Amino acid sequence: MNTAEYFKKNKYIYLSNVVSREDCSQITDYMFGLYNDGKLTKDEQCPLSDSVYGDPILDGLLEKLTAPLSAQLGIDLAPAYTYARIYRPGELLVKHKDRPSCEISGTMTLGFDPGSGIWPIFFGKNDEDVVGNSLEINVGDLVMYHGNELYHWRPEYKGKWQVQVFFHYVDKNGQHAEWAYDKRPELGVDKSESVKPQEPASPPATELSSQVITDGVMIRTCDDVFPGAATYHSGFKPEHTFSPEECQRILDLNNKLYPVKSTVGSGESEGTYDPKIRAVDTYNIEYREDTKWIFDKIAAAVGNANAEYYKFDLLGITHALQLLHYKGTENGHYDWHIDCGDGKSATRKISLSIPLTDRAAYEGGKLEINNNGNIVQAVDEQGSISFFPSYLVHRVSPVTKGERWVIVVWVHGPNRFR
Repeated sequence: MNTAEYFKKNKYIYLSNVVSREDCSQITDYMFGLYNDGKLTKDEQCPLSDSVYGDPILDGLLEKLTAPLSAQLGIDLAPAYTYARIYRPGELLVKHKDRPSCEISGTMTLGFDPGSGIWPIFFGKNDEDVVGNSLEINVGDLVMYHGNELYHWRPEYKGKWQVQVFFHYVDKNGQHAEWAYDKRPELGVDKSESVKPQEPASPPATELSSQVITDGVMIRTCDDVFPGAATYHSGFKPEHTFSPEECQRILDLNNKLYPVKSTVGSGESEGTYDPKIRAVDTYNIEYREDTKWIFDKIAAAVGNANAEYYKFDLLGITHALQLLHYKGTENGHYDWHIDCGDGKSATRKISLSIPLTDRAAYEGGKLEINNNGNIVQAVDEQGSISFFPSYLVHRVSPVTKGERWVIVVWVHGPNRFR
């Protein structure tokens, strides 16, 4: 499935490295310069934040992106307008669909407070969708979506600031074609203006890609074998485990992150919300400077385990880590399943589970693995790392009291199991 087909089917797509980080940093500085000069305004939708409509620099970038985006999405786009915000603490973006001039829209993170996590955006197909698809957009990446068709929203913002720009287009051959330039005489002007501004010096658009994940941690590779489960803990390979202090350091990240209800399924059924099968909240830990140490430590452990036991052909950790929160008040659990299927999960080779809470903090919540015919319980020592091939059937039994926090990771290979 190419980019255009994916966009047509799913109504949104994540495009990586659209604008360089250096250019994004310059635009972020430019936005704060506008704020300092009193040129940003408030709007009703996000009254705590500061915004600008149709800025000449940003409208210039909108125009430059028109041709490459049209080619990627298979739609002859006409630029409508840009809108940019500096989001502030406590901001909330309520669930909504966009007006006609936002028929085909894109949202890009330009910059954010280094001490804050990236504020995710959620997409859903109907107003009753309480789960949605959550995306944390890295700096310079772009999520394109059908603004008139998909509901989208953001939870209350926990960070200090995040600069976001929206690129709005219409289909030249569609029902909203009349909204080109947002019915302005030209780009780069307010709706009340008719004088064309000077040619903006905007950053160049780089080649687009349709990959959903960017950063990865590379791991040594070997040949395929078919072993079972193994665990590193305080009595075996303790140098590869996480100390209680490190576990708490990871848990503290949830103050900056945003939970989503976990889903099940793969391929065509991916993203199904069914609390009877899986009841747990998910926080995504992205690969960043302040989280690199977690990825590095896990990568070293996987590299060691793979060399000694599995000898799988691996690419590495190609996705965010999942921080899972099982609550006794919600009978948190995940019924019997395997981790490799169709679609994005097809190439999972090794699954990892890392308990972060002390065992005394909860009851139930056992990770049980069908280890080649024998049901075994994984070691649940705080900071231990349990490995098992992603094709093994496993479950997390219901948490009946307290709270269980755990990191889960899937290490991918170049091909699926055969």
